[in-house]
Amino acid sequence: MENVVNKKHTRKNLSQYAYKEIRNRIYLNHIKPGDLIKEVDLSEELGISRTPVREAIKMLASEDLVEVREGVGTFVKMLSFKDIKDIFEVRKALEVIAVKTAVNRITENDIEKLEENFKNISIQLEKGKLNKEDFNEVDMNVHELIFNRCDNNYAKGLFEEIKLKIKQYQYLSYESLNDTTESISQHLEIIYLLRNKEIDKLVVTLNNHIDWSLKCMLSYY
Repeated sequence: MENVVNKKHTRKNLSQYAYKEIRNRIYLNHIKPGDLIKEVDLSEELGISRTPVREAIKMLASEDLVEVREGVGTFVKMLSFKDIKDIFEVRKALEVIAVKTAVNRITENDIEKLEENFKNISIQLEKGKLNKEDFNEVDMNVHELIFNRCDNNYAKGLFEEIKLKIKQYQYLSYESLNDTTESISQHLEIIYLLRNKEIDKLVVTLNNHIDWSLKCMLSYY
């Protein structure tokens, strides 16, 4: 009986491992929207059997990140123009709700960390050594902080549901658009307004920034 339990536990761990690895590859666009997910290749690369890979794919399908086409295979799900616009419309509404309570709960230490991150990013950019992973992580840190510090749990939960899709498509737009300097400038303005708790200007600036981000993303297509 103990061996059976251990085997189930091991399989569950392997499935979670495969899930996290495949999810991360989708997030980083190592597996891009529309790409076929090859179970055999993934199982070999991850050093595990196909069973946990298959279970991981089922979990990703339940999150609407992949779609299974009977008799054809499993593909990373593509988002339409409307999908992306809808996601950003919801994101904008949620972030405005979140920032109204987060602004009084974000500390000076939080602000200093954000500024230090963008200082480092700017140095990397000047040296020509900035990569998309570092940039997008620092970019998203600002918005994640707003949601983490807000007191609306529903806004937090909904943002978590759409966050991966936002990140995934930000990576794609970053690859083709030279918008890094402008993005840094806009984020520094948001950080300045957070520090000074200028909520009215902050709401307007956030709205404009999210609209600009959507325009950049749609320009990729």
